[in-house]
Amino acid sequence: MTVDQIKELFIRAAEVDRKLPDTARPAALRAINHGYVHDTADMNGWFAEDKHDANWAWLDPNKLRNSRNDMGIWQAAMEIIKLVPNEQHRRALWAWARSEAGGQAFAKWCKNVEGVSRQVGNYRKNAALLQIARAFDRKPLQHNDLPADEPLTNQPEIGDKNTNIRVWRPDESKPVCGFDEDLRDFSWAEAQAERRRQREKRKQAA
Repeated sequence: MTVDQIKELFIRAAEVDRKLPDTARPAALRAINHGYVHDTADMNGWFAEDKHDANWAWLDPNKLRNSRNDMGIWQAAMEIIKLVPNEQHRRALWAWARSEAGGQAFAKWCKNVEGVSRQVGNYRKNAALLQIARAFDRKPLQHNDLPADEPLTNQPEIGDKNTNIRVWRPDESKPVCGFDEDLRDFSWAEAQAERRRQREKRKQAA
């Protein structure tokens, strides 16, 4: 799955989640109809577009019950989000998806709920999307979970010590214990150049 496909999946799951019953609150009244029915006299002065909207309002997708396919999408998103090990990244991804589905604005959620800026919220959301995409791209039994804390650099204490192995030394330097004394012999290069010159002469003579 690509990052765009993952975004679309979570937005669709957030839309389904908005229509799920809120079990943390008391059950809503079901036996009483609080709606208002307009009669013909009320609708005579309406425009054709208003009449059409009123007649087909019962087919509004936001008012329809979730289908089995919708619940399957929601369950798939809940399983996929488990691939993100960081809880803050998971919350940011789900809050962003809910905002795209018509819920609370993501910037407001970052400020009031998490107490962070919108930039930090975007970083956490993007990190979660990247981790999910990597989990789908990698081969089975392959661990390529690269750390997502790129802005937080961790330089080693001896980072300025670079090991540079060199095989050439100037003539005035002395080899250590004589183990690399033969490394200064470039006779093989001269012999190779001489063979190349001989080949070129033979080609010109031919």
